[in-house]
Amino acid sequence: MNTLALEKRHTVELGDMRQNGILLVGCGGTGSFLALHLARLAWHLRERNGQSLPLTFVDPDRVELQNVGRQNFCPAEIGQYKAWTLMRRYNAAFGLDIQAHTQPFDREMAYQQRVRIVAGCVDNGAARSAIADAVLRCNGKVWWLDAGNHEFSGQILLGNSETARPQISPVMRACTDLPLPSVTHPELLEIHPRGELAGESCAELALRDAQSLMINQMMAGWMANYLTRLLVSRDLDVQATYIDLVTGAARSVAITEEAGDAD
Repeated sequence: MNTLALEKRHTVELGDMRQNGILLVGCGGTGSFLALHLARLAWHLRERNGQSLPLTFVDPDRVELQNVGRQNFCPAEIGQYKAWTLMRRYNAAFGLDIQAHTQPFDREMAYQQRVRIVAGCVDNGAARSAIADAVLRCNGKVWWLDAGNHEFSGQILLGNSETARPQISPVMRACTDLPLPSVTHPELLEIHPRGELAGESCAELALRDAQSLMINQMMAGWMANYLTRLLVSRDLDVQATYIDLVTGAARSVAITEEAGDAD
């Protein structure tokens, strides 16, 4: 029997649903595929619920030949900014008003828009440190959904504060605070978290076939599932998910009052 089924799970409480903008930081391996899911989600909320979902894509990099096929880009887009390319594509496809920043993420970006969620698809500790700093300055009002992966495995982590354990409102019986991804896994902020592959980007790993062709799409799909459960069904009751493509396993950590470290 699944022991998680016996635990009292709690769903995440985002608060005011009128302010749910998403800032996608990193439009490469995972982010380029997540961009499509975000556009679909914005379309769904607008057409079905009349709800606006402001989207902003952030990435200073341009599309390179080595990105084509492994990331969500085609040869005609080589040389263009990744964030701008994805913005233009999905604005045209869905009639949206996605914004794009072609400079590195800055913590002030979280204040310039109605941002409730930062979707981090970055592959280095410096970028994650910048996101963590920005989220902490928002005092729990902004949530950080982080995806990270190695060759055939990865993790999805959600959090908004420095708390060590989930905080459950006694009135709503819902979760108002979760440990930041960098609290659950401090190694994410290390400059070279890849061990023997330290210093290599996802694109470089992919170029020499050290990374599965499907891992980024898998991570983007799981991130999209988190966001759909947060914004549409509003029943997200897990705080972390660990995926392994070799074994085919996916393990999630439920949000309970007793939950500690997600590892």
